[in-house]
Amino acid sequence: AILHQAVAERLSQAVEKAYRIAQLEAVNKAYFEMLGFVSHELKNPVGSMVTNARLLLEGYAGQISPQQRARLEPMVRKGEYLLGLIREYLDLARMEGGDLKPKFARVEDVVREVVEPAVEIIQPQVEEKKMKLTRELPEKPFGAECDPNLTKIVLVNLLGNAAKYGKDNGEIRLRVARPPDALQVSVWNEGPGFPESARSRLFRRFSRIETPELMKRRGTGVGLYTSWRIIQLHGGKIDAESEEGRWAEFSFRIPQPLGQLAMSSDGLPGRVRS
Repeated sequence: AILHQAVAERLSQAVEKAYRIAQLEAVNKAYFEMLGFVSHELKNPVGSMVTNARLLLEGYAGQISPQQRARLEPMVRKGEYLLGLIREYLDLARMEGGDLKPKFARVEDVVREVVEPAVEIIQPQVEEKKMKLTRELPEKPFGAECDPNLTKIVLVNLLGNAAKYGKDNGEIRLRVARPPDALQVSVWNEGPGFPESARSRLFRRFSRIETPELMKRRGTGVGLYTSWRIIQLHGGKIDAESEEGRWAEFSFRIPQPLGQLAMSSDGLPGRVRS
């Protein structure tokens, strides 16, 4: 009787625990669905606002006065910041909802199809802080197997972080290499860097490094987590190094060829068994 009672109690506890987990999962799912919906609804109007303000700044509607420029420039900066937040939250919502699944393909020219579009997206941030962006690229066009859209998201996140946390008038170095067994990309920037003690937390969801210098910059702790998830989907590795007070470098490596990877039933890559 004592044994039966103990088993019954354990079973009751297990059922209660499973119920609580199910409740939490339902709340979590609803949260990310709402996050994705709100972000999607905001994307177009904010994008239109930024585009129109930028056109006014560039004189497409006629010459503007210094006073008008002084009002439009902060509008563009804040609008671009909001677009960055929206982009990160959309990626996160799609990732957590299981909608951000890789579509692996052969990319014939990685620089033209992935690297340059990512650079174009963050170029306004670089120019605003008067930073110098240098590229170290292979001399000849090269291909790789990856999901080009997801890989571009990772590169936009890393370049965006370098622009956000790098120092004004500082340098960003983008390196792309294609050894036989991998696609390798690194983004280095001058700036405050991060303490070694924070390294293990960098790629956690909503994680932020709480140093006085870094807390001055607004961030969500979403971009690096999303990047980590995407590189994991490719069977690759993402890492970070820093000399606090001087520089930080983020890099990722996607193994090649991805033909050595097979898609498992849950959409994640798994090794082909010979």
